[in-house]
Amino acid sequence: MIGDNIKLLLQLYTRPVSAMSDIIDRGSWLFGAAVVTATAILLAFTVTNRIYTTYEAVPMRLPNLRLPQAQPISYQIPVQNELPPDEEAEEYYSRLPQSLPLPLVGNWGWWFVSFKPISQFVIALSLAVLYLPALILLLVMIERTSSFSVAIRRDYGSLLSCTLMAWAASHLPFALLGFAVEPLQLGANGALGLWLLGNLYFGFLMICAAQTVGGASLRNAVIAVSLAWLVLRLDSWMFSILTFSPFLTLIWLVPLALGAFAGMRAAHIQRQSFRRYLQACTLNEHDAEAQYQLGLIYQQRRQHTEALRRFRRAVEIDPKEPDANYQLGILARQEGRLQEALNHFTPVVTHDDKYRQSEVWREIGATYLAAGMLTEAKSALEKYNERRPYDPEGLYHLGETMEKLSEISRAKELFQQCVQAVQTMPYYRRHEVNKWSKLAQAKL
Repeated sequence: MIGDNIKLLLQLYTRPVSAMSDIIDRGSWLFGAAVVTATAILLAFTVTNRIYTTYEAVPMRLPNLRLPQAQPISYQIPVQNELPPDEEAEEYYSRLPQSLPLPLVGNWGWWFVSFKPISQFVIALSLAVLYLPALILLLVMIERTSSFSVAIRRDYGSLLSCTLMAWAASHLPFALLGFAVEPLQLGANGALGLWLLGNLYFGFLMICAAQTVGGASLRNAVIAVSLAWLVLRLDSWMFSILTFSPFLTLIWLVPLALGAFAGMRAAHIQRQSFRRYLQACTLNEHDAEAQYQLGLIYQQRRQHTEALRRFRRAVEIDPKEPDANYQLGILARQEGRLQEALNHFTPVVTHDDKYRQSEVWREIGATYLAAGMLTEAKSALEKYNERRPYDPEGLYHLGETMEKLSEISRAKELFQQCVQAVQTMPYYRRHEVNKWSKLAQAKL
């Protein structure tokens, strides 16, 4: 298992997207936590300690400082807080740390970063307790495809494996390069540059992880990853609670954390087991369903090439398989292979005229519309509109068809219905179909 995880770690340098998918299926939390801790110690020794002692905790030096002498008094009252003598004043104040401005960003940088040793040595815990819940919450708020409780149970385990591996892979090369900082006389500024490059690469890998695990779009993944790292500044606050409130930690936080950890680990193991089960089923050359299910997994992870390969293999096994043909038809239409899309939709309609609540007719109509076959598009979309009169996508495609057939009043009516259909939908559905409302409003 260790050898497999090392290969997955190295794969992040050459094929990060496919590596994230493999980490979901075979990655280990324990290996990830161990390699993160080892990398963090090395990084602290070669990089972050130089930055910390140069910028964040610099001894305060006040030359020629003399404290005022205590005046003699007539009463012999013992002094409780005697001031340090003159010769000890400079040494006393030199031990007080101060923070110097960072290059380019100045003192504002301390609002967002910290190089304290404790932050580096417990980074695995900070990633698990602070960073990941924040990232999942941000993705839920931006994507609005599920609730936070559902998303964290479903995705936390897989995303934790990806995050730990990503942090180790992104910082390990720069931790090793830190040995060259002193011989090359790069100093703290060189160390700061290495630290910044490591975090930028970590951000890139986490964007890949957010897309692969949660199926987030590129834009939403960039926003969520860019904001989530800010919560790592709360690590000192969290560890203060753990240190100074042992009763709260032992009686409430630890059992709660262990229970949540066990539940999310079980979901992660179940996800990996299901993937291995499907992979084993593909050994049967006549099992088209297993190929189709694997294709759906890769499609959700935004690995379209692998998903396409699995769907095509399912159709090769069973040319009349409706689910795989439907997915292949949608992918072909999106890529502009319109005749191929229609060829895939035909066996779907033959198998079930009301497949997926008649959505197959919407896809057929949209394909005809893209091909400029307006009469055929109108026939297919009107059939779909009769069965699903409040679907915004179907209303928009039919309105666009009517517009191209110069039936302007009918097209305007359909565009208005499209906007109203989106406005009357439940909140959680409105985000998914809001695109068609915007397009219809532009037409109006």
